[in-house]
Amino acid sequence: QEHIGFSHIRGHGLFTDDMAIYQEREDFHDKGNIHIEYNFTYLDLVMDGYLNLGIRPFLELGFMPEKMASGDQHVFFWKGNVTPPKSYDSWTTLVKKTLNHLIDRYGREEVVTWPVEVWNEPNLKVFWKDADMQEYFKLFDLTFAAVKEVDPRFKVGGPAVCGGSDEVWISAFMEQ
Repeated sequence: QEHIGFSHIRGHGLFTDDMAIYQEREDFHDKGNIHIEYNFTYLDLVMDGYLNLGIRPFLELGFMPEKMASGDQHVFFWKGNVTPPKSYDSWTTLVKKTLNHLIDRYGREEVVTWPVEVWNEPNLKVFWKDADMQEYFKLFDLTFAAVKEVDPRFKVGGPAVCGGSDEVWISAFMEQ
């Protein structure tokens, strides 16, 4: 950081199972009753590390936690799930809980300065199931509303696109 002087860092996999944020467990006494828990231990370690280096996070919201995913399509060796959520309500709750946790830990005035991106390159089939534009737009709209519900000052962006269909996706996105 001393030599590069970056102000922000953007990374993939905030919601992957390796980060362990979204957890489901069956009630020991009431089989079939599922409890949802949120574990921010690894997220805190990553964010603490960035901030200790003087780099602010650029929050890319993705990939889909396995237990929340509608399918089993993955990218990368660490198995980033690229399918939409089974439940958009569960997805938006995850987004809001994560942002509220970050605000509680690092302060509202700090966290609202961190840019938020909804997914990565959904125009590529490898990063979003079937590169389904309308499904991505649904994800974006609902996620945007969830982020703004936490604090309207957040700057929310997307889609980050590449690979030849940029103009089509950006034009369609602006028209929706």
